[in-house]
Amino acid sequence: MLRYTLHRILMLIPVVVGVALIIFTLLYITPGDPARMALGEDAPAEAVEQFRKNYGLDDPFLIQFSRYIYKGFLQGDFGRSYVTKNPVTVELMNRFPITLRLAFYAVLLGVVMGIPFGIICAVKQYSLFDSVTMVLALIGVAMPNFWLGILLILLFSVHLGWLPPSGFTTFNEMVMPVFTLSGGSLAIITRMTRSSMLEVIKADYIRTARAKGQSEFKIIFRHALPNAMIPVITIIGMQFGTLLGGGILTESVFSIPGVGRLMVESIKMRDYPIVQGGVLYIALVYCFMNLAVDLLYAWVDPRIKAQYR
Repeated sequence: MLRYTLHRILMLIPVVVGVALIIFTLLYITPGDPARMALGEDAPAEAVEQFRKNYGLDDPFLIQFSRYIYKGFLQGDFGRSYVTKNPVTVELMNRFPITLRLAFYAVLLGVVMGIPFGIICAVKQYSLFDSVTMVLALIGVAMPNFWLGILLILLFSVHLGWLPPSGFTTFNEMVMPVFTLSGGSLAIITRMTRSSMLEVIKADYIRTARAKGQSEFKIIFRHALPNAMIPVITIIGMQFGTLLGGGILTESVFSIPGVGRLMVESIKMRDYPIVQGGVLYIALVYCFMNLAVDLLYAWVDPRIKAQYR
């Protein structure tokens, strides 16, 4: 297990460095002057040149990128915001708890509703409940989060007045953002649970358990569900990583002060250190969630661990 863990951790290094290179290159060649955006169009040329010198913007590309990698990954210094002058890590950590809560509640809603729906659909295959649920799941997978969020605001805030259109402090403020972000995950978890359960309940050992006279409840929840959960666990972990990094549009629609909204505002202001740090945050979150899922998968399935002995 230790060898497998070390192997997966080492595989993360080139991925993260590659992501850093891509985003750094794209921002480097993007038209526009971040010094002018930060100081204003009427700023004197001397102030603009001093700003570029202070932030190292007048250095060649390779020097800037090498300095960014060295300070960021070895010293934990990813630069300072051009706008607020605060360290990038401080800006991201101030917003991260809100994004974490949003993603956690969204994936929790997807698990609590998706797994039972998937089990019922598999047990009652081709029933009316199965057909309706699969149609709704297909719509949930195809529907963009921002569009669903706008529809919910129009219905529950504008027309009915039941829920506030923005914020993420009280329970009423959390309802629409959580449901909006969890829509796709709920649909995916439901479909994956159903398909995995259908494969398991047709296995020979399930027929043997029925032949022995065991109750249907015991067959489903003691024999079928644990074996069907292996791919579902993988999907849940990947969805959590996706939601942590993919709540940008949801946070923007509902004016939630999370990492996603911070990145949108930084892109508008050409605050490159925040944008670079935000993209790296998304990449790191996704990589570490995949690592956690792989380790859990290896712990559940001994065949994975056996490959690295």
